[in-house]
Amino acid sequence: MILKKTVFLFFFLVTAFALKAQPPTHVPLMTSTWKLIAERSYKKNKDFKMVPTFPAKLEALQNKLVELPGYMIPINADVEHKEFMLAVVPMDQCPYCGQGDIPSMIEVKMTKELGYTDKPIKIRGKLLLNKTGDLRSEIFLLNAELIK
Repeated sequence: MILKKTVFLFFFLVTAFALKAQPPTHVPLMTSTWKLIAERSYKKNKDFKMVPTFPAKLEALQNKLVELPGYMIPINADVEHKEFMLAVVPMDQCPYCGQGDIPSMIEVKMTKELGYTDKPIKIRGKLLLNKTGDLRSEIFLLNAELIK
């Protein structure tokens, strides 16, 4: 009888630990704009440098105001942020935990500082595509504002 209780307790604890080890679920935020961003690809230019290419529908949004939901990914260790990355999945959603590949992210430059949150936010700003292949981000949202 003690052996049965011990085996049951062991399997219970293993199951509880396995369930706790799963990555947290998140609110799906994929929009048509995020889908266009995810279609970005790369090609070699005449200098044999890999540069991003964007779908025509995304290029049509260049320098236009767009709204994007997403999760803040801080790039500085501060409480308030004017610049951060925005992703369609939260920071703690590890791409190596069976949840898919590394998500598309854009660099956001806010007009006002915004306190960090791990909850989804929605922002509006001017979309800028960086086609140079330099070391900066490939997609920016400039003069962004939080949408309540």
